[in-house]
Amino acid sequence: MRILFSVILGGGAAIGSILLHQTLPPFGVAFSILGSVLAIWWVGRYTGGRRFKVLAFATWTALIFRAGTFGVGQELLVQGDSPGSALILIGFFATLAAVFARV
Repeated sequence: MRILFSVILGGGAAIGSILLHQTLPPFGVAFSILGSVLAIWWVGRYTGGRRFKVLAFATWTALIFRAGTFGVGQELLVQGDSPGSALILIGFFATLAAVFARV
């Protein structure tokens, strides 16, 4: 159950970040990254284990990177502009830091 919880919360944080990062630059990106970091940190606090934070991080990373690649209709959800690049680069390292933060 904790595995499913961490995957759902990591996916929810990623979907929220994808939809929010283009809103009011640079505040949308900042709130997206902050929300993702807090979600992954909270998974660790709630479950009490780093492996669940790793699962949430892996889910977040997979969804963000998939949103940054072209889909079937050649659409992008995370574009290569400043907010999109910041979400991918800074978000990746910030959520990685949240994984290694102490529980």
